[in-house]
Amino acid sequence: MQTSRARAESHVHERPRTFWTRLSRGVLCAALPAVAVVNACAADDAIEEVLEARQALTTVSFQQGSLPSSSYSGSTDATIKEGSATTNFGAATSCEVDGDDGSGVDKYCLLKWTVSGIPAGSTVQSASITLQVTDGSSNTYNLYEVKRSWSESAVTWNNATGSTAWATAGAKGSTDRGSLIGSVTGGTGSRTITLNAAGVALVQAWVDGTSNNGILIASTSNTDGIDFASSEHATAAQRPKLTITYGSQSSGGSSTDPGLLVAFIGDQGNGSNADAVLELIADEGADATIHNGDFDYADNPTAWENRINSILGSNYPYFAVIGNHDAAAWGGSSGYASYIQARHARVPSMNCTGELGVKATCNYRGLFIVQSCIGTSELRSTCGANASDQVNFIHDSLANDDSIWSVCAWHKNQHDMQVGGKGNEVGWSAYQECMSAGAIIATGHEHSYARTLTLTDVGNASTGHGKTGAFNLVELAPDRSFVFVSGLGGVGIRDYEAASHDDDTWWASYIASNKWVKNGTLMSGTADYGALFIRFNVDGDPKRATAYFKDVDGRLVDEFTIQVQ
Repeated sequence: MQTSRARAESHVHERPRTFWTRLSRGVLCAALPAVAVVNACAADDAIEEVLEARQALTTVSFQQGSLPSSSYSGSTDATIKEGSATTNFGAATSCEVDGDDGSGVDKYCLLKWTVSGIPAGSTVQSASITLQVTDGSSNTYNLYEVKRSWSESAVTWNNATGSTAWATAGAKGSTDRGSLIGSVTGGTGSRTITLNAAGVALVQAWVDGTSNNGILIASTSNTDGIDFASSEHATAAQRPKLTITYGSQSSGGSSTDPGLLVAFIGDQGNGSNADAVLELIADEGADATIHNGDFDYADNPTAWENRINSILGSNYPYFAVIGNHDAAAWGGSSGYASYIQARHARVPSMNCTGELGVKATCNYRGLFIVQSCIGTSELRSTCGANASDQVNFIHDSLANDDSIWSVCAWHKNQHDMQVGGKGNEVGWSAYQECMSAGAIIATGHEHSYARTLTLTDVGNASTGHGKTGAFNLVELAPDRSFVFVSGLGGVGIRDYEAASHDDDTWWASYIASNKWVKNGTLMSGTADYGALFIRFNVDGDPKRATAYFKDVDGRLVDEFTIQVQ
């Protein structure tokens, strides 16, 4: 997926960040199809045109008296209090929220930023709000779109302006507030709230010139309030801040073929259970399979290849990534690698370059796949946890591609990124590179199925890895991704380990030998073997996908939507 790599924030617009680095002429030409080489690589000027056509991203922040410059004065905010229904608090140095302000009454915080200086026609890629919490809370407070115009100097619990009442006091009416766009919780200090897809759409509307009425932070039931520094706070750096990342052109990049269906498995084996999963993939009509390691557990590459060919066919696009149980029989004239290379030679549409299954990239019908051995040190030391060779490869591969849909595929896990007993075997660097690029992170190794919520801070357990959003909708954007483990390919089914994972807050769905949770709801039943299926470019939207984990019993273990922002 297209992405920017720089993150440093300045007091003015950041320098534009391009999705492609300034590749050498030779490298770019090598990456283009033959016709494009003739037409685009005949002269340096043509190369410059190709490079300049790539979309640039710019990030700008709005903060009273500080950003994008000290002259900015477009931030307004006010607390509205049910217990003081006709009193205006627009000049206060804090903005307060509580679902029970001591006597069963509520108080909410309204915030708004004037958005200026963003070129017309720009496309918002992501947006966030940073607040300085001065009184923390263990409760979660939601952010909502505000639909009605309000005045900082006149707004109260009863009235939006000096002459106009809210449809329902407290801005509770359907014409007062709209979509849920994010949430905030936690102790004192800086809190950054990454807006969900509805929030990004709202900010896009502000940029496009639609009426900007800001946001509301509220709860009707919480009992532990939370306070923030307001736009009147004495310290400018602690005032509410809106940060927007936008593209100067419409979001580019190539999408997959409409309706492309890809199956994801791992940990396969060489028995009837493995066959049943491959037959499921065939029955679902998957166009391709990505197998994230641990093939047959028998060091028998010939039998493994024959199993795939007998069920899916010798010319079926089967993308295989090395696992720890594959390392011993990887090389040689009849090793796993030789069969993988032969398949790619037979199926040119797989379109891969590099060391297949270890350090390679593929572009299959518009789906960009980064294959990595990260964590699989059984093969070689340069595949170890946080190995710079692999991390840099992942970084560069994603930075130099403009596909809408990207997948990072490797075998092993970090302990927090599975629901069983696996330890920290990959390191966080690879996960973070893929999250930064907005790429799907696909793994195996643990013999269960698990999928996270949208993650914005992977590697930081103290924030729940930045988990956000709905159970059945995950979002992809720069610094926004999700992780799944699909390890029910046919060998053993492991337990959900409650002692290790009951305090995890970032899981949307999972199934193991002793527990099944689907989109946050505890289900009856336990795991059987199966595969995750993702159908890309659906409903006429090249940035939308639908996904489901189906087992060999026909159960839909998980169902969700993926949206590229």
